[in-house]
Amino acid sequence: MKQQWVLPAPAYAHYVCYPEFLGHYSDFPQHAERRSEGMLNSYNLHLVFDGSGYVFQEGERIPMSKGSGFLYPKGAYQQYGSDPSQPWEVCWVHFNTALSLPLLEEADQSRGYFFTFDLNAGLASRFEEMYRLSAAYETRSEPRLSAVLYEILVTLLQNSEPLHGSVPLEIRHSIRRTADLIHQECERPWTLESMSRLAGYSSYHFLRLFRSIMGKTPNRYLSDCRLARAKLLLVSTELPVEQIALQTGFHQSSYFIKVFKLAEGLPPSQYRRSFSS
Repeated sequence: MKQQWVLPAPAYAHYVCYPEFLGHYSDFPQHAERRSEGMLNSYNLHLVFDGSGYVFQEGERIPMSKGSGFLYPKGAYQQYGSDPSQPWEVCWVHFNTALSLPLLEEADQSRGYFFTFDLNAGLASRFEEMYRLSAAYETRSEPRLSAVLYEILVTLLQNSEPLHGSVPLEIRHSIRRTADLIHQECERPWTLESMSRLAGYSSYHFLRLFRSIMGKTPNRYLSDCRLARAKLLLVSTELPVEQIALQTGFHQSSYFIKVFKLAEGLPPSQYRRSFSS
């Protein structure tokens, strides 16, 4: 199967990202590309959902199998292809963007970013939506095409790892599951030690992993979750501030008021007056 679509330049010139050329190949053993430096003036993303293939980078042949992918920046030399004996199934897109994302920066700096990704992260369904929109293209579909591409890039940012990365995907999932439980039960008297035990790591290792994966320390994340719940209770209930403090894990209302004012720039009572309906 060989499906591909070329989209016209969007009528609106200010999308943060937009697909230009995209496709879906399977059972296509002839798929192989070799582009010289400067030939392709857009980013080139390929995700392998089955089968196998390869990329060449600085003379090294890098295998690409199910759950692998690659991202080339604008103007980079590119050489890749399917394994003829076990053709890959790939979803791919050429696109332009003004975004500043770590995976784009990595591709720009190294002239090619090669990674593994989580096959259960919903990327296939997002590509399928882009295909449907492209096959029945209308100008009113442009905002959604841009939005789906953005979703793909951010999903990859959160669910991919360099081929030789130091944090495997299963560890990332473990930390995110722990973060979700902390969010759901933010009123509990969490400590770094209790959060670490929940994740199954030492406190030192958990702190390092959590900060790397979530972009903040566990205690900062916990405080953000508590404040988010407190803001919801302030605007949607008539509970007194003291009770809201208790229900969100702040066991002293004076400390809750201090933390809230530091984060929001105004005390809880004024926040309630400003934002409750």
